[in-house]
This record gives sequence, C-alpha cells and structure tokens, in this order.
Amino acid sequence: MKIIAMIPARLGSTRVKNKNLRLINGKPLIQYIVDSAVGSTMIDEIYINSESTQFADIAENSGIKFYQRPEELSSNKATNDDFALDFINNVECDILVQLLATSPFVTSKEI
Repeated sequence: MKIIAMIPARLGSTRVKNKNLRLINGKPLIQYIVDSAVGSTMIDEIYINSESTQFADIAENSGIKFYQRPEELSSNKATNDDFALDFINNVECDILVQLLATSPFVTSKEI
C-alpha cells in the first residue's frame, strides 16, 4: 500500500502575501510541516503541490518531491477538491494524506 503526503502551497495568497514562505524563527512556514512529514514513518512519498517552482527548491533541499499543478488550479476559485483530484490523477497512490503548511505544530508522531 502506497501512502502519499501532499502539501498544497499556493504562492498567490490574497490575505497574507507569500504566507507559506514567510520566515518563522528563520524557517519558511512550509518547512515546519515538511520536516514533520519527513520524520513520519507512515509516509512513503511526500510532495509539495504548487503552481510555483519557488517551492521546488524547498522540496529538493528537503529530499522530497515537487508536483507542479496547472496555474488555473491555484486561483481563488480553485477548490481543494480540484487540485487534489488533479494530483491523484497524476500521482499513483493508495492513500492520499493532505498536510497543510498553515499547521506548523503538527508533529511527525501525530502524522
């Protein structure tokens, strides 16, 4: 059974500009959930799912994968279901776990 973790990260946040890249204690917000996912023993593969290749560097530096979703799936009108469906139609998995960059206090043990 293949368990994939997907971390959606949109660059164009309207309320807080570049929120997923904002530094907290010297680390981008998204890095906290990436580190927790990497430390989990339950996940087979981890992806950052974004329209922006700025997140590809974070993925590469963390030893995880990057999935570049179509630009139209990063608009304010695109729903979580829209980009999750696109992802599972393109990445083979049995179970998809979505982890959010805006939940930096989730631990590896909780995952």
